[in-house]
Amino acid sequence: SRSRGGGHEEAGRGAGEGRPEKLAGAAWEETREKTGLRLLGESCGQPWIYLLKDEPRRSFAGFLRRPLSPEDCRSYFERIRAGTDWQQPDGPLGVIPRRTSWMVTRGCTCTYRYGGIEVLPREFPPWMHELMGAIMPLCGIQEPSKWPNSCNLNLYDDGGMSVGWHADDERLFHGKFADCQIVSLSLGAARRFELRLNWPEDGERQSWQVLLGDGDMLTMEGMMQKHFQHRVPREDGVTAPRINLTWRWVARHAPRCPVERQRRP
Repeated sequence: SRSRGGGHEEAGRGAGEGRPEKLAGAAWEETREKTGLRLLGESCGQPWIYLLKDEPRRSFAGFLRRPLSPEDCRSYFERIRAGTDWQQPDGPLGVIPRRTSWMVTRGCTCTYRYGGIEVLPREFPPWMHELMGAIMPLCGIQEPSKWPNSCNLNLYDDGGMSVGWHADDERLFHGKFADCQIVSLSLGAARRFELRLNWPEDGERQSWQVLLGDGDMLTMEGMMQKHFQHRVPREDGVTAPRINLTWRWVARHAPRCPVERQRRP
């Protein structure tokens, strides 16, 4: 994970780290047909639009315009804001420019570490299970046993709060080395979400952006966390709060996590 600050942002992996070797001839990655990757938005009967489809990098970003009603969005926003133990930890550059929380399924004790900060886990509250019951079928994930086992939540009080360029490539998610699915829901004020390509080649498009409004959903799938970075920049004209939830699947639990211990022979 790279910088997640607001005012100070790193130049991006393409500028500093060595670019990786291509793993499939002219392509950066093996095809999704070979790896078995199924895009969340392609088999669920919902009008998903893929803003980014980079087949050579096996990297994809899907968008679904507000599938929830305005009343449901408002209700969930208030319940989440009031029912979350929000933290604003100190990082190497000072207090991070947003409030955050890290939630996991029962039994998991994995701390979320990124950008020089640590966020202790909280067990999914009842409203999280209810919300996932509404959201996950929109991604074609019907069975609760297959739902994500973790969620990172960010609260931006206004446009002065932000998250800098980064990738969700921490060890927990194994996103540098294998397909990694992330499902995002935005509630409250509309904010700009930006993507940029690491190691662009001549003539390639390097950046994308989308305005995420109240109730909009976004996915990042495949090898996005290896090949792309994303951010929510400052927007001085925004005065209302926004909550963003990003559900993930912890692929590698910490050695002392009870979930990991149960896996061991």
